[in-house]
Amino acid sequence: MTDHDARNSAAVTAAINYVRNPPPAGGDKLLFVTEKEEASTMQCLPGRQMRIRNGRNLSTSLDREGFRLLCHPSAISQFDGIEFDAGANAIYMQEMEAIVREATGAAQTIQLGGVKQRFSETATAALAPLLNARPARYPHADNTDTSSREQIEFFVEHVAGLKLQDFARCALFNLWRCVSPPPQDCPLAVCDARSVAAEDELAVTAVTEVHGIGEVRHDTTSFTYNPNHKWYYFPDMQADEVILFKTHDTDSRRARRVAHTAFDDPGCPPGTHPRASVEARILALFD
Repeated sequence: MTDHDARNSAAVTAAINYVRNPPPAGGDKLLFVTEKEEASTMQCLPGRQMRIRNGRNLSTSLDREGFRLLCHPSAISQFDGIEFDAGANAIYMQEMEAIVREATGAAQTIQLGGVKQRFSETATAALAPLLNARPARYPHADNTDTSSREQIEFFVEHVAGLKLQDFARCALFNLWRCVSPPPQDCPLAVCDARSVAAEDELAVTAVTEVHGIGEVRHDTTSFTYNPNHKWYYFPDMQADEVILFKTHDTDSRRARRVAHTAFDDPGCPPGTHPRASVEARILALFD
C-alpha cells in the first residue's frame, strides 16, 4: 500500500487530546492561553487514541452531522499574508458569505472578523509575524451557548444594525481551507455532532492576543473523552476544497455545534511541507 492509499483508506488511528482535568461542579473555568500554553490550566496530554474515518466516503448534512466538504475555487490565488491584505481579505470573506448562503439558504450573512491563517508548528518562519496561528490540538468548538448568544446579539444589533427579533433562527459557521499542497501533516478532524453527549462538553476560557486589540478572553466549548465520538477527516485536501462546519445553532432540533481539532496524520510521510490553512467565521440569519 502506498502512502497515498494509506491516507485515503477507511480510517486512521491517532491521538485526540481531550480535556483530562474537568473542574468539579461549581469550580473555576479552565483557561487555555494560546500564546503561552504553559500558563493554561487545561490539561489535555496524553491524548486518547481514536479512530478517525475518511469523510470523503460520506454524504453529510449541516443539520445532521454538522459539517460538509464543499468544492469552491477561490478568486484568491495567493494566501500568504492575507490577514494583513485588506483587499484580498474582503474578497475572500465575501466568497465565504456566499458559500454559507448557498449551502444553508440563509436570508442574510454577517462576517465575524476577517481571514485567519494557521500553520503547523514546524513552519517557524511563517508563524513568526502572526498571533494565535498554530493549530489548536484539542477538541473544541468556537463558542459556548452563552458566548454564542452574546456574539450573535453584538454582530446583529451593533455591527449590522439589524433587529434580532426579525429572524427566526441564527447559526454560526466556520469555513476551513487547506492552502498547502497535499499531503497534510496535521489535518483537521471534525466530530459527528450526533455522537457527542451534553455531559462531554465543558466551558473553557480561551485567552489570546489579537493584532490591534490586545488580550481577548472568550468562552469556548471543550470536550472530555467519550469512546462513542465519531471523528472524520478529509485526507489530501486541495486548495479548492472547504470544510464548512457549524459552531452554534439556535434551533435545538438541528446539529448544534461540531467539535474539531488538528491531529498528526500517522500516514503522512516524514519531512512533509508544513500544513498551511485559512479559516473564516460567518453568522447566518434565517427568516
